[in-house]
Amino acid sequence: MAELKDLEARIRTLEDIEAIKKLRGRYWRCIREKLWDDYLDCFTDDAEVDLGVGMQLRGMKELTQFYKETMPTLRDVIIPQGHNPEIDVLSDTRATGKWLIDNPQIEKPTNKAVRQGSIYDEEYAKENGKWRIKKQKIGHIYKESIVHLEPLR
Repeated sequence: MAELKDLEARIRTLEDIEAIKKLRGRYWRCIREKLWDDYLDCFTDDAEVDLGVGMQLRGMKELTQFYKETMPTLRDVIIPQGHNPEIDVLSDTRATGKWLIDNPQIEKPTNKAVRQGSIYDEEYAKENGKWRIKKQKIGHIYKESIVHLEPLR
């Protein structure tokens, strides 16, 4: 009986890890496709985001203002990709994760192509059966200017 409970707990943990990976895939797709309402649904209402450039966002109001109003003026094309997830499920409703990010993009003000490498440290909360990002801290590793590029669309 104890073995069955242990197996059930291990399966539940694996399912939670996969759900968090799926959340992150949705997060990146929504940025790429500029689906800001769906993107914001990836966060808890009280989420805290440290953008790593001296800017912190607290709560849905600040996140909404930044991503719907400011972000469209900063980036034209964004193609974020996350790698090497390290996800730890701490309880039925709490988890942490680290991701290595490769983020090619075109800066709107300069029309320059850049590539950023970053590390995301995150905390997740499971609300009503759905994992969301509660805290996010972005640590930038490098920013590489590529060349002047035109989007192919």
